[in-house]
Amino acid sequence: MDSYTEESSVQEQRLVIGLDYGTTFTGVAYATPLGATCPLEKIDPITDWGEKMDNHDKVPSVISYSQPTRERKEAQWGSDLSPGAVTMVHTKLELVVGNVSEELDLLLQSLEGTKNLNFQHVRTSTGLRGNPEYPHKSPEEIVTEYLTKVFEYLEKVVKDFSEVLRRTISTDIVITVPTEWYESYRAMNATYRAATKAGFSERSFPRLQDVLFVTEAEAAAFYAVRYLRDTQGPDFLKENACFVLCDAGGGTVDVVSYEVKQLEPLQLAQIGYPTGRKCGSIFINLEFKKWLRELIGDKHYQKLDPHMEMSKITSHAVEGRALRELMKNFNAQKEVFTKNYGRSISMDLPAPLENLDIPGKVNHGEITISCTKMEQFFDVCVDQVVDLITGHMYHIEQDGGRPKNVFLVGGFGRSPYLREEIKATLETWDVNLPDLATSWTAVVRGAVLCGIEKSDTQNLLHASSCRHHYGISVNQPFSAAYFSESDRVVSPENNIAYAQAQMIWMLKKGDLVLSNKPRAAEQSLTVSFSKTDDRKGKVTIYRYSEKDPPERLGNGRKELTTACVLTYDLSDIPLEEFDLVHNNQKKLETYNAELRVSMSLNGSNLKASIWWRNKELATDDNIMY
Repeated sequence: MDSYTEESSVQEQRLVIGLDYGTTFTGVAYATPLGATCPLEKIDPITDWGEKMDNHDKVPSVISYSQPTRERKEAQWGSDLSPGAVTMVHTKLELVVGNVSEELDLLLQSLEGTKNLNFQHVRTSTGLRGNPEYPHKSPEEIVTEYLTKVFEYLEKVVKDFSEVLRRTISTDIVITVPTEWYESYRAMNATYRAATKAGFSERSFPRLQDVLFVTEAEAAAFYAVRYLRDTQGPDFLKENACFVLCDAGGGTVDVVSYEVKQLEPLQLAQIGYPTGRKCGSIFINLEFKKWLRELIGDKHYQKLDPHMEMSKITSHAVEGRALRELMKNFNAQKEVFTKNYGRSISMDLPAPLENLDIPGKVNHGEITISCTKMEQFFDVCVDQVVDLITGHMYHIEQDGGRPKNVFLVGGFGRSPYLREEIKATLETWDVNLPDLATSWTAVVRGAVLCGIEKSDTQNLLHASSCRHHYGISVNQPFSAAYFSESDRVVSPENNIAYAQAQMIWMLKKGDLVLSNKPRAAEQSLTVSFSKTDDRKGKVTIYRYSEKDPPERLGNGRKELTTACVLTYDLSDIPLEEFDLVHNNQKKLETYNAELRVSMSLNGSNLKASIWWRNKELATDDNIMY
């Protein structure tokens, strides 16, 4: 990179950072272009992650809360792990739960792991005497702490991230996400909050211009087209040509198709909708683990994976020393496996099973995987990848075009077996599968490219942060485990104990606000009244601007600011429309109305309203922000 010796030259530069937090590996790349263009060779992916990190183009998305050894003082993230570390893996997939069945599966798994909330079993399974090796943290908190380590390393060793430069240079940060996450605010919000708390924010870059989101597939598509155009010449892709981009990673596989509208400057028009599934390479690993567990039995398998109960109890995926060693060996075999491999695969089980003998299954700690079995592991994922790709090719044809190329990128995209299966399918379509030398880093390089050319790049989402906490005070069903006894009141209408005046923060400081849709939140609120009561009421929207908002109105009132007060009136609604509640002991009849408090933040415009069913009772669209 050019040196920055004069203030004037620094001011002319831009710093564009790409962050690709992945299920198995994380990539960071950057460039310091002059203006809105940059040669691809000037986009630098981080390849030196420290002497103990194996120094690949990416760093493992792994963190451990185990104590490092006194001798080596391991960093406990990436590849720099103590031998006995319990590692948190695949946390990215925990940032989003796709559907109700996945939520139920997660709940059932946790109940199984805790033996239906048997605390003694939890203590026994995790060997707890003091602090556990697994964290009592949410996936967002784990990702935040992992990305903090990533940022601290970059800040220490990458000269273009120096404090002097960051104070004086205009900066853009581009974060990549799976295609399906564009429909999941929860996942994008968790990723944004984690990245900004970790240091990828205005706090670290005072001249930060934009934080941008782009799908992993779109970033890879832009990079692939530019790379092949530069290396193979302008004739490899022509205007109006159509292609499919498949980003096959560790957790998710995303596929998107494009038509080349213009080559200079490059303009791509998306065809149809991107598609994606959770069928990345880690699911091959899961098939291998299931097969191995059946092969050697639960008793022996638990010696390899003594933390299997911990995974269920915490809902986090974890790996200990033996399983980590075994999976490292399996991954090495997986990465070179081909359709015509021609021989069975032999692997040694690590200690304490290095001498295990099971007739016909394990010979002195050695297991054998037939080529047929290995193909079965792969085909669980490969069949879905091929299905995604062919779905896009059919759609291109229905749209009147002809697909000419399929670009395959991502870590799983380097698999010879996957490439062979896709290539066999493409032969019937007469479609090319070009080879990209930099396919593993295509996503993060493409993220930087999109940031450099942001004015000409479609489908970028601009991100900003909610500047304050906004919430309301409600009564909640009382539980001694969660609420103070001093807040306990018993309702005269139904004899139910409530914790009065608890704060519900509907919008939180630091929440993601996207350029394409407002940040919306709703909270139900039940109000009760008798036949003769006045049916008017008020709901106060409170604002809090510091880090940790109060949980109770009682001890937080002096810290809160009133953002607005909404006044509602239910008088013109017939009583029979409300829920009638009988209290036979006191011979009382009351009515309940289920109200909805809605808040919407669009840019700096904050709106709040109260609804009963589909009737808006009150609104304020000019709240102090």
